[in-house]
Amino acid sequence: MRNALEEWLDALQKLDDPAKRGRDLEEFAAEMFRQHHFEVTRNPRTARPRQTDVLATRDGEIYLIECKWRSTKADIDDIDSLRSRLRRTERRVVGVLISFEGFTGSVVSDVEQHRSQPVLLISGDELRLAAIGLVPLSELLWRKRDALLTNGTVLLDEPDAKRPKTRHIGLPVANLQFMQSDGKRSQVIECAGEFGQFVFAHELPDIDWVAADGYGVTLDVAPRGLDEYGLLELVGKLAALGWATPDARWSVQQANRNWHGLGSAAFAEQLPRWDQRAKTPGAYDSEEICYLDRCDGGFYTLTANLAADRSRRATMITLSFQLEGIPLDSAPLVHLCRSIGVHEGLYWRPRGDRSVTRSRESRPLVADVRPLAYLVGPAGLVADDPTEWVSGIVIANPFIAEPADAGRAELPDGLALLEESEHLVCALAEHHRLGDLSRYSYYLRSLEYARTSEALVCRPVANWRSEDPPMGSRAGRRGLTR
Repeated sequence: MRNALEEWLDALQKLDDPAKRGRDLEEFAAEMFRQHHFEVTRNPRTARPRQTDVLATRDGEIYLIECKWRSTKADIDDIDSLRSRLRRTERRVVGVLISFEGFTGSVVSDVEQHRSQPVLLISGDELRLAAIGLVPLSELLWRKRDALLTNGTVLLDEPDAKRPKTRHIGLPVANLQFMQSDGKRSQVIECAGEFGQFVFAHELPDIDWVAADGYGVTLDVAPRGLDEYGLLELVGKLAALGWATPDARWSVQQANRNWHGLGSAAFAEQLPRWDQRAKTPGAYDSEEICYLDRCDGGFYTLTANLAADRSRRATMITLSFQLEGIPLDSAPLVHLCRSIGVHEGLYWRPRGDRSVTRSRESRPLVADVRPLAYLVGPAGLVADDPTEWVSGIVIANPFIAEPADAGRAELPDGLALLEESEHLVCALAEHHRLGDLSRYSYYLRSLEYARTSEALVCRPVANWRSEDPPMGSRAGRRGLTR
């Protein structure tokens, strides 16, 4: 269904009077900015001696807008005229030149060479895409400004074009590894399982653990139009803010198999291997991901459904932040949201209950569990000690849904997603040295979990007993507590 802006633009295109068409285009631009929640001023003092400009302001953004609709492209005289008025304004004012017929090459070169006085170029095709809502105006302005100031590049007539692909490098590598019973190590472990966006956490920040009443807050961000590469770009942006860490945990779920992994670097390596996962028996034409990491003041999850084909189209994308409160400086979050094309519909929501739920039993949930694999950490956790440490174990899921009459352990309320997982990835309440592992027996002590808007984050906690404790300090007898 056509909207009022699209119909208005069609009417302008039918005008025979070039002067009236140019004036009406300014009115059109003013209304379009107004509908995107800008405060608009026609004929501002910054335009004198001319009276043909529009000034649009919103939340620190200031744009001085000049409109051209001639039979020829805007040329260097047009850009010089706009720059002369920009020089009479504050340095933070950004110029916008709208030319329905496009721009000459000299205009594009001039804009790229004078980034200190930025001017954004918008063509008629781009204006129409913004008018019909295919490309939100705020996103179009942000992308153009970011490309100009960051890369010295003018984005023009390619609002829907795919961004150039670059290698994802520099993502943090996990400090831990899965070690199998035969000594083989990796940062991914595979097991039977079903769909359901959950992830095992090694550490679970409690955003309510502060000296104040009340609970934390949630910020949900829903990027649109991403594919697999766009999701990895998003993780790269989180890494640039220091929010993609070696502590990241993630899962990829197919119909009958799950893959659990450590670190954002391993996530970037594993995600493109969709064709291998699609060959597993009973695989569907889509898969789910759940990525967990920490950020300043809390943690976040990234969830999405991905097509298991070459398109790798992503749907149902949710980036959900769980924070202790509303940050005094929200600029990093605002920058992140805008850089992934989310400019509207962002709200802080106070949580109605505690973030982390813990099972508190007087006795272990399961008295005896057998490790299928170990989470092995780096050396140097204790000063001058080159020994590696075991900080977690992988066990057969004692809560698995079948067989029902096998005396399985009772799963606490709220954790039904775990019933189909073949394995649990557990953190150890107390770490122990990697040595003669036959000396240790293990039990499942408790379960901790939190829910974000679309994901379940679970931290099974195990601990150990030693039949032959080494002599020495208490830490030597029991382990390293973290």
